[in-house]
Amino acid sequence: MTEMKILPVERAIEWIRAWAELDWPITWETAYTTRDKLGWTPNPHDPELFATELTVGDRGGYITSYHETVGGAAIPLTSFNALGEHDDTWVANVWTAFELYAKTLTELYGNGKQTGDRTGVVQTDWVLPTGVTISLIGSSEGIDADIDSPAITSIDQRELAYIEEYGEDYVND
Repeated sequence: MTEMKILPVERAIEWIRAWAELDWPITWETAYTTRDKLGWTPNPHDPELFATELTVGDRGGYITSYHETVGGAAIPLTSFNALGEHDDTWVANVWTAFELYAKTLTELYGNGKQTGDRTGVVQTDWVLPTGVTISLIGSSEGIDADIDSPAITSIDQRELAYIEEYGEDYVND
């Protein structure tokens, strides 16, 4: 069985805050400097991909782009095993960590908006006053944090407004 790792709460919050509290929009230089300061190892073939102490195989984190600018970062907070090599203890530990991460983020940023349930994927989103979105995403496979720039947050909010007004099947031209 693959060793499964869960990041301690303090370290997870440090990683999330390092990205969420940047002065957005950020340059690629700032993104790479932030990645490096956190001790993450860039992929030698694609610097937008990185490995952390939790990386198993080639599933690490990545920096997202939007129209040639930095769109955000996807950060694994646990190791991840797509083969499902986990047991009830692993699943219980993942959900305990998810709750602790969410509680700490709520203390920092107020209530988030949660969707989904533990039979699949649970996601809690915090939209900060700066327009940055923090998404905490958990399943029995593991936990990730996605940080979206204000530009991406704005696009997501417009899409939700269209869905609310026109329904799930609206035509996006």
